[in-house]
Amino acid sequence: MLPYSPATVAEALHALLDEAAAAQGRATLAIPGGRSPGPVLTTLAKILDPFVRERLHLLWVDERGVPVGHPDRNDLVTLAAWQAGGPLPAGVHPMPAESVDLEAAAGQYAATLQAATLGRPIDVALLGIGEDGHIASLFPHHPGLKELGEVFAIHDSPKPPPRRLSLTLPVLAAARHRVILALGAAKAPVVRALGRGPDPGLPVTLLPSSGTWCYADDAAAGSQNCLS
Repeated sequence: MLPYSPATVAEALHALLDEAAAAQGRATLAIPGGRSPGPVLTTLAKILDPFVRERLHLLWVDERGVPVGHPDRNDLVTLAAWQAGGPLPAGVHPMPAESVDLEAAAGQYAATLQAATLGRPIDVALLGIGEDGHIASLFPHHPGLKELGEVFAIHDSPKPPPRRLSLTLPVLAAARHRVILALGAAKAPVVRALGRGPDPGLPVTLLPSSGTWCYADDAAAGSQNCLS
């Protein structure tokens, strides 16, 4: 487990994305919703080298099934945080979760994902942890944990709103790097449970430990290890 600060995480993300852009001619970063990643994204936008910015494709790990521009949209919050730090990268690919037909939207975003990554794994997935251990819209014991495609539709999310799109566990597990944020005292019980082995009741534990880094603030960390 690593100590959290927006600058520390942003610098780590920049190094990984710079490496990918240099090696492949492009880099892909999948980001979560919520307000926790905001300071990291603002800082990353401030320090992003033009070489990386021109080659970076921004994706989302999940999105809520509400209209574009709705205050509950993940992309509204995260794009605002990014633009507070600097210009958007070359490729920005929001999830079309506003669609009435979520299954069709999932297929559409799977094609977007393939085009953005050129069929390769996502370079970096930035993830938050919910108080119940969920990541993206992969919730404890939910059937979505068994989805084997790339993007899936959710109609019965245990957290509102019920309709969502999410990347699947195989896509997140295959990412070249995963950076997890554990922030706040409410996440401490989840952090204490990490490192005990895979548990579908704590979806974050289903990610591989190799290639995964967890950054925790003092309130969440205590003396625990993260995915060790």
